[in-house]
Amino acid sequence: MQFGSFEEFWAALGGLYDSSVKNDEEIKELRASIGELRASIGELREVIGDLGDASAHLANAVQKDHDVIMQHERRHDRTEITVEAILEDLRRHREGRSPQ
Repeated sequence: MQFGSFEEFWAALGGLYDSSVKNDEEIKELRASIGELRASIGELREVIGDLGDASAHLANAVQKDHDVIMQHERRHDRTEITVEAILEDLRRHREGRSPQ
């Protein structure tokens, strides 16, 4: 690159210096941003871990509730079957047939 005069050279050198200073400032800002992002990522990992624990606890509670519900349903089914068998025996008895 050739310059026609010292002033052109000095102006180009000044522009290069200004650009270098601006780049340094932007690099510092980017490094600060990266630090903030890393801190945010750490916080998010903690929150995700807490959510995972809470989800596991909730799934366990739902499973226990399901087990209790199914136990009650089985009791209801057994009672219903017993009542139906008794009613069938009564009907057969009224018709004069053997319960067998």
